[in-house]
Amino acid sequence: MGFLMDNNFLGPKKTQIWSLRQELSCHILLVLIPFALIFILVMHFTDYHFTYTLDDPYIHLTLAKNIWNGFYGINTGEASAPSSSILWPFLLSPFSIFGRYFEFFPLLINLLCLVGLVHLLLLIFKDVPINYRILLIFIILISINSYGLVFTGMEHSLQILLVVLCAYPLYKEKWCIQARDPPYYQVAALILLPMVRYEGLALSIPILFYLFLKGYRLKASIGIISILFILGFFSTFLYYKGLGFLPSSITAKYTPIVINLRENLRQYAYLLLPIAIIMVILWKKNPQLALVVFAATTLHFLFGHYGWFGRYEVYYVLFIVILALRLVIDFDLPLFPAVVALPLFFYTLSLTNFLIPFASANIFYQQAQMANIFNLLNESIAVNDLGLVSFRSHGKYVLDLYGLGSNDSLKSRIANLNSTSSYWISGLMNKKNVKYVFIFDNWIKHKPNSWIKVGKIKVKFYCVVTPNNTVTLYSADSMHAKKLFEALKSYEPYINKDKVELIIYPPKQ
Repeated sequence: MGFLMDNNFLGPKKTQIWSLRQELSCHILLVLIPFALIFILVMHFTDYHFTYTLDDPYIHLTLAKNIWNGFYGINTGEASAPSSSILWPFLLSPFSIFGRYFEFFPLLINLLCLVGLVHLLLLIFKDVPINYRILLIFIILISINSYGLVFTGMEHSLQILLVVLCAYPLYKEKWCIQARDPPYYQVAALILLPMVRYEGLALSIPILFYLFLKGYRLKASIGIISILFILGFFSTFLYYKGLGFLPSSITAKYTPIVINLRENLRQYAYLLLPIAIIMVILWKKNPQLALVVFAATTLHFLFGHYGWFGRYEVYYVLFIVILALRLVIDFDLPLFPAVVALPLFFYTLSLTNFLIPFASANIFYQQAQMANIFNLLNESIAVNDLGLVSFRSHGKYVLDLYGLGSNDSLKSRIANLNSTSSYWISGLMNKKNVKYVFIFDNWIKHKPNSWIKVGKIKVKFYCVVTPNNTVTLYSADSMHAKKLFEALKSYEPYINKDKVELIIYPPKQ
């Protein structure tokens, strides 16, 4: 541990010779072994039915499959914009030709992104002896929930890989001063980052302005213009489809800036002091980069989010963490306190890595059971938590009462937020000829009086990612209540009664 307390090892005589064998060993230790262990646990916790830790990736998979078939939306012939990512569904869409294996491609892509991230971190900290470098990178990966991101099946693994690519030319120079012409991969990453998730703008735009101020005006201008053009083109596409200028996944979860700032400060206000110290240090050596940190921090705290199984803030956290560690090394300061502090500073992200199997089990024993019952009914259905049900709908209509997969639902729900009327729900169901509803009861307080409660799916263990441990199953009338009852009775023998309880209410005669 001497190195961690004394960074005098940085002289050229102690620079280690890197080899392909060392690189491979690092990837086995940092990627393959953790991934394999977590995968085995996930399979065990889900009765050997691999399931992602969130319902959301199945929305992207459904959208991607439909994109490949020529339209943008969840249900055939009905345009919708349920994805917060412009690029991710398009990236997945060609793989839909692989049929039943399609749903594994987000996992594979995320694993490759983790490999790329580890490779870049090995280069960024190449002046650290190999044994300590592996330990340092492992702690970084744990602290930013990088393993958890792989198993979400979402776009965040790609997002953080692009973050490091965007800043790699900064990280590899002393004092993080980019003194060379921006490589094309950096410009490409800066353009792609907001396409993967909109909050990437909080880093891309400040870094592009940084490059502009450093004299690399042509490439910086190309980057800024490209971002504005692509975002403008996509917003125009959505508007032309009658979906507004932003995806419904953004508008449905909109929070006023003041409230958003307050929530971010409540969670991460303690970071402002170390960030201020970083800015003061940078101001003496690299004032333009200090402004980048200030701009990125301001934008994230105003418009960004945190949480939802350790995803939303990771892009910003990783950017700051690597920057801080490089400055510690460049100033020849003790690295050990900073390394030990990382998992404690970001304890909510760190802990998420250890909840992966439980989260997958939540989705399997709740959402997958809903999808199975839906397939037994073989009719249209309404839900308020879109995802796995839509992915396994086999072309049957899925009415999303929350509004991610239906623009009409989103408008109606928002318009009736303060209303006690349930007419908007009945109207949508009648319009789409939907006779079954699977919902979290507390999400819809005012339900149509005509609904008949037929059953409940109750997960027996702690809910890590699902909003509620119980889904209630309704029918719209007595005739369909009988069919739902029969479907539940036929499915009951296949329920794992140790993990989930299926409660069935006989229909009234």
